[in-house]
Amino acid sequence: MHERMSLIKWWILVPVVGITAVVAGSSILALTTNAPPLGNCFEGILSQDPLHCYGLEQSQNRGLIDVETVYAADGVLYFSLRQDTDVADSVYDFIKAKSYEFYDRWPSHVPVNPGYDLCVGVRELTYRQCYLEETAWVADFMLPQSMVYDEIRFHTGGETARVLLPGWASWRQVWPATAAGASGSSETPTTFDVSDVDMTNLPVDACPEVIYASVAEVCSRDRDVALSIVGRHKGYFQIKDPPTDEAGLAALKEILVPCYSKAGPCTYMATTTVTSIVDGVETHTATRTEVHFDSAGGGKIAIIPVKYSWEELVGWAEILDRFATSRGNVIGIKAAKLGDNRPLGYAAVEEVIWPLDDLGPAGYSSPGFIDSSDIRDTIVVLAGDAQRVADALPTLLPLLGIPVDAVGLVVAERQGHFTVWWDE
Repeated sequence: MHERMSLIKWWILVPVVGITAVVAGSSILALTTNAPPLGNCFEGILSQDPLHCYGLEQSQNRGLIDVETVYAADGVLYFSLRQDTDVADSVYDFIKAKSYEFYDRWPSHVPVNPGYDLCVGVRELTYRQCYLEETAWVADFMLPQSMVYDEIRFHTGGETARVLLPGWASWRQVWPATAAGASGSSETPTTFDVSDVDMTNLPVDACPEVIYASVAEVCSRDRDVALSIVGRHKGYFQIKDPPTDEAGLAALKEILVPCYSKAGPCTYMATTTVTSIVDGVETHTATRTEVHFDSAGGGKIAIIPVKYSWEELVGWAEILDRFATSRGNVIGIKAAKLGDNRPLGYAAVEEVIWPLDDLGPAGYSSPGFIDSSDIRDTIVVLAGDAQRVADALPTLLPLLGIPVDAVGLVVAERQGHFTVWWDE
């Protein structure tokens, strides 16, 4: 299956060796040519990016691409093409050649983008070398960085493919111009249409052993206890409604980590039942009568009471993730998933919003080491505009049946930086 949307990607970095002759030739061309033959740059949406305009207009004029619509959303400009297949490499090669041609023939029409100051200053490259040859060092675009937009992307497959993409309902048509205009609204909506969001039929995981494998098969000993665990970080367990009496806590800890308090060899005897459920149907039951553990003893286990269970948070994250492709998602939510508040992994992201007063980034127990007792698992939302989404959550979440305090983090997606926590 081909990709329905592809970044307009940059070619492999070109060695600086041999650039001198090209630069010398460009100065001769510049003396013998007039202004570039630009059209209306798609009704002005690329008027501040004449090099980008030239490459895309030339591709359109040659029939290499057939632009049906252009959309804008959260700093991204989407060129929606009529074709269903991926954009061919030959198209990228053509745009590459046209960008070189534009710079060499009309250098005075190339805007000076401040995004390339560091490249020129540190590596002592000419602006041409930095702007063209070294563009991959700055971003993943086929064309150099735009003066206006964070990214320029090709989208293929038309409306059928577009409505399958997270955040599609937040895209604003900017070409051809619509009667209503393309200004849109940056204000927080007063309500949302959630009628097409399935808030039922949520995934069932009878024994999320993959989550708790390091807890020595808690599920196989006590499924209810396992599903009450929201997260474990070293010896700290986040658990919904744990017992408050000393005997109850001791029994809970023995289920979490048998023999945790014993010094020397220890054998933990238990009769356990493991049930597998697929699509809500019980398919297999097995019984084990003995589990052995050897422990040095003295392990530290701390129980941190939390408000919601793992099962609840996973279900609510699934509903939010479904909303991302809903027609009501006019604020540009891209995805939602269970994550936590560890600060590492967000360093490369431009914007991180902590919408709850009582939850911020986990602290450090010592330089370079996060304090495990300060880590809290929560729902994390990926957005095009993090602040706009965070402002809308108090209105949106109740409509989806989700408590407002279940979402602890909103992260902005910018230029492909958002990868770390999503892949955990």
